[in-house]
Amino acid sequence: MSNDLLEISERLAADDEEQRRFAVMSLRRRPFPEVMELLFRAMGDDSWRVRKEAVGVVLQAQPLQAAELEALIALLRSADNAGLRNSAVESLERIGAPAVERLCAHLKDPDHDLRKFIIDILGNIRCATCLPLLVEALGDEDMNVRVAAAENLGKIGDGRALPHLLKVLDGGEVWLKFTVLDALASIGAPVPLAKLEPLLQEGLLRRATYDCLGVLGDLKSFPLLLEGLHDKAKNAREAAAIALMRLRGRLSPPEQEQLVDLPLRELAGTATAKKLIDSLHGEEPVMISALAQLCGIMGDERAALPLVRVARAERLRAVCLEALLRIGEPVMPVVLEHFPFAIATERAIIVHLIAETGRPGSDDLLFAALEDDGPEVRRCAAIALGRLAPEGAAERVARLLDDEEAQVREGAVDGLQRLAARDSGGVSAVCTGLLRSRDARKRRDAAIILGALADGERLARLVKDEDATVRRAAVASLARVDLPQALGALTLSLSDEEPEVRAAAAQALAERGGDEVLAPLCLALGDEDPWVQTAALKGLTALGNAEALPGVMALLEQAQGPVLIAALSTLAALGGAQALAPVRQALYHSDEEVVEAAIGILAAHGGDWIDEHGPALLEHPHWMVRRSFVRALAQVQGADSLAVLDQALARESDPLVKGEIVELLDRLR
Repeated sequence: MSNDLLEISERLAADDEEQRRFAVMSLRRRPFPEVMELLFRAMGDDSWRVRKEAVGVVLQAQPLQAAELEALIALLRSADNAGLRNSAVESLERIGAPAVERLCAHLKDPDHDLRKFIIDILGNIRCATCLPLLVEALGDEDMNVRVAAAENLGKIGDGRALPHLLKVLDGGEVWLKFTVLDALASIGAPVPLAKLEPLLQEGLLRRATYDCLGVLGDLKSFPLLLEGLHDKAKNAREAAAIALMRLRGRLSPPEQEQLVDLPLRELAGTATAKKLIDSLHGEEPVMISALAQLCGIMGDERAALPLVRVARAERLRAVCLEALLRIGEPVMPVVLEHFPFAIATERAIIVHLIAETGRPGSDDLLFAALEDDGPEVRRCAAIALGRLAPEGAAERVARLLDDEEAQVREGAVDGLQRLAARDSGGVSAVCTGLLRSRDARKRRDAAIILGALADGERLARLVKDEDATVRRAAVASLARVDLPQALGALTLSLSDEEPEVRAAAAQALAERGGDEVLAPLCLALGDEDPWVQTAALKGLTALGNAEALPGVMALLEQAQGPVLIAALSTLAALGGAQALAPVRQALYHSDEEVVEAAIGILAAHGGDWIDEHGPALLEHPHWMVRRSFVRALAQVQGADSLAVLDQALARESDPLVKGEIVELLDRLR
């Protein structure tokens, strides 16, 4: 060993973690055989940072020779050093296809632990070429190896494994059959119901069988799943419910009604329904979501309070609200009785239900809720009163425009916008008061609400307000007002002193659409602010008028960054394949994001650019560009791109790009 390697060896034994990590970094770009021993020591270091660095150096040394791969595989035998073994697993998985042949050669190794690790690695590489060997491993003498083979056949997802996995279901090993069911669900290919139905007789397999039916089942599975809702075992019953809802999602509405909803409604009020409702107290979101949906279809009002409780979790709120609304009026007496004792989140949900159901006789509760301690309750009450529009609502809701909580103030603005359609006089009077205020925030609120009143006259005055936030809100509202003065006011706002107002004006013109906005939007292309230019470009893209092309071409000459990307997109949208020359030039731009955008635009117009520019893009210094190009190549050329992708994989050094290429090759082969 040379002196400098001896020095690195000593640094790898240092107590300081950073010193050891820097020692590993110094091994980069050295011949792999020369530093292999030191790298393997580092892969077993106590520090995960040192191990990670060592794995990175191994990956940089590719392509490894056969003997070097064998040495790496031998590390999988390191039973006394889990860190070293895990580093070897990670390295081999990330090396991917080049390691497969050497890995497969060890599937007959006497060490059953080694066989299992190799099967796990092959599964994570997703290499379908080793499928026959994994199928053979289903008959391995070691149970853990057999289970690993089944699990990883599922990961690879190749339908050719299906008959071999089904054959395992005829055997007697419950744990292996359990894994096979998961694998079948991962592969997703149709499985004869006759193969799965007998497994429901085995208590330990019922849950996994219902899971499998949820993925693979067909119309004939519904009677089994409905029967599964009565299962004595809680986990099997819940699995049947999840599978039932999953399969129901694939049906047409008439089929849903006939095959699922009618039988479920017959369960309302039964002991089975109560058990399913009680399962709403669980913790697993996927299961709770399916059960909430099922409870809504059953229409059992005993689910009302459990659903309100589950709806405290924001991610489950929508499905619970939908279920409560589906049950409908029967839940209202229950939840209204609960209202005084409910926590704030539940009170907000109940207020929302009142608004959705339009329940009469709730005005006093809603007006009282405007003064609730919970901000969310006040916000929901303001919106509910906006929807239901009881007498006097405008004035009461408007008081919340002074609330200390921003979400409540926004709810009040929302409520007043909704009220505008049914009480224009009351809302207009509120706006009159707001417009007199010296507080810019209130004048901005007025600008938003006046949009709902379609009050173009007062909005046109507000675009000249002294405060930029007011002017911007007025401009945004004018986009929705169909009055002659709106176009003039918006065009005038393109010369506002504040860029945000000009950008809002350009966006508002784009939303209005029509040939009359072409000239103002072209004018905005000359703005000094990039956001204004970008808004104008998006508007011109939506307008689709080729008369804008000269202005866009002129902008291209001096545009950079997001403006250049938007201009290239607009150019392609307006000019089509005949106008793509500047996009091809952008493939050589110094900004990699511009190059990526150009690749995406060109790929949408075919592949006649690939032969000329592809070699340069595969050599691009930025990995994101190389990744974008291989994606575009596969998208445009499909299986015809395999040879180029193979060559790219052989010389690619970035792990992320390599992973992308491997996935593309697996998909295309």
